[in-house]
Amino acid sequence: MTINELQSLKPYLKISALADEIEGINKHTLLSKVRRGTELTIVESDKLEAKLGEVMTHAGFSLARE
Repeated sequence: MTINELQSLKPYLKISALADEIEGINKHTLLSKVRRGTELTIVESDKLEAKLGEVMTHAGFSLARE
């Protein structure tokens, strides 16, 4: 997941709540990266994609890249 993809989701989800549920990601650091447009690390990106996929699947949605 790129920072631009995460920024585009900001109006639709509470990024801090998502970060709270992911071990190893500091919500303040993540929010700062989103605000500044700083790229995510590979680990952050992978963890965010996995958690977002889990949350969306639980809600009855599926994620697909274009």
